This record gives sequence, C-alpha cells and structure tokens, in this order.
Amino acid sequence: MNKNKFTLIELLVVIAIIGILASLLLPSLGKAREKAKIAVCLNNLKQTGFSVTMYVDDNEGYYPYAAGNSGYGWDDFLSSYDGRDLTDAQITAGAGVNGRWGATFTDRSGGADHGASYRCPLDERTDGTYILRTYGPTQKGGNGYQGIYGVWDSRNISEINSTSKVSTFAENAAPLANNNNLRIHMGCSWEFSGIQASVFELNEPYHSDLKFNFLMADGHVTKMNLIQSLVTNDGSLATTSDVSGSTWDATR
Repeated sequence: MNKNKFTLIELLVVIAIIGILASLLLPSLGKAREKAKIAVCLNNLKQTGFSVTMYVDDNEGYYPYAAGNSGYGWDDFLSSYDGRDLTDAQITAGAGVNGRWGATFTDRSGGADHGASYRCPLDERTDGTYILRTYGPTQKGGNGYQGIYGVWDSRNISEINSTSKVSTFAENAAPLANNNNLRIHMGCSWEFSGIQASVFELNEPYHSDLKFNFLMADGHVTKMNLIQSLVTNDGSLATTSDVSGSTWDATR
C-alpha cells in the first residue's frame, strides 16, 4: 500500500507558517498579560482603600500616620484590616524607621511576598533587604505636601471637602535613589515616607499606558499621569512645589 509522505519543502512551509503565526500572536499575548497585571494593580490599591476606610471608621476619621522611631508605619496600622494581623512585637522588632522586616521574613507570610496587595505586579524593584511596597499615602505638610500623611498625626477625613477629587494614596514607581528606598519599605515609619508630587514626577512607566493608579478620598481608584494630577479647580496647573488646588491638595 502506497503511503503519502510530506516532502521536505512542505514541512519547511508548515514550520514557516507556524513561525509567522507565533510572531503575530506572542505580542498580543504579552499585552494581554500586562493588562491583566495592570488590572491586579488597580484592584490591589482598591483593597488597600477598603482597609483604610475601616481604619478611618475605627479612629474617629483619622488616616494612618507615621509613628517615628516607635516602629509603626502606616501599613502596620492596617494589618488588623488587611488579614496580616501582625503582633506589636513583629511590628516594632528593631529600632528606627527603615522598615520592620527583611526580605527573608517568613512568619505569617512568605518572605518578600509578604503583603503582596501593597505592590503592583509590574513593580520589579528590589533593594535585596527589605520587603517593598508600591503604594503610599499623600504627604502632609507645606504647599508641596498637602496630603493626608504626617508624623504622629494625620489628616481627618472631615477636613476633605472634594472627596472625589482628592488623592489619598498613589503609586510610587520612582527609582530607589533620593531616599525612595526608605519610602517604599513596608513598615517604614519615616515621617517623609508619604508620596509627594515631586517624587511621583520621577516615576518610571511600569504601565504601558503611562498612567498610574490613585486612590481617591471617596474610595474609588482612577488612573492619571503627573500633568492630570496637577490640574487645579480653575483648570490651571499646579507645580510639584505648590500643589494647591490639585489632586494632591486635601484642602482644595
């Protein structure tokens, strides 16, 4: 019985077609994976928002704050709401403000993956020592720091008039330089570990749409770039040294 066989040329043609199809499909698959991670990033910040809302409800309207050398950072105050349930001993282990855990922290959650909801899946920064976070509260202070977060105190939600227009938390995708390594350590209680517009300006574009997630005071998450975040009430642009009237201004 005669059997039909593929010729070498026919096999090469089939292989070439498969290669062409793969080259067409792989970029689309890569974009789909990135879009999925961007969606997870948005959801992570929204989950942080739920924890913040419960904390605010339980603390007479005040947002979490930096507790200086006591060892309590803003994310430590949320551990009772985000499922981590850290003990005081775990939170305050070691003196100083740098962050409470090294990357090998394994008690209650696995090492550098501890508190995964505080990181964007596209954030691949590492300093080799501490567990990092992507998100942070907007910094309270002078004209350039009119957010919610301060040392030993924080802003009360009753002080915020335009809750749908004021950002309480933002993504920090800036390089580790300029003390940003402290700012993004989980458990860091440094008084300037909040996010400022001048730090946000340094963000690297982890998202291909060049926008970043902001948690607004009313609980919704929106995407903006730096320019959009600096638009004021009258449509003009604030500056990173004076954020009055912009998304960064809790008193707008």
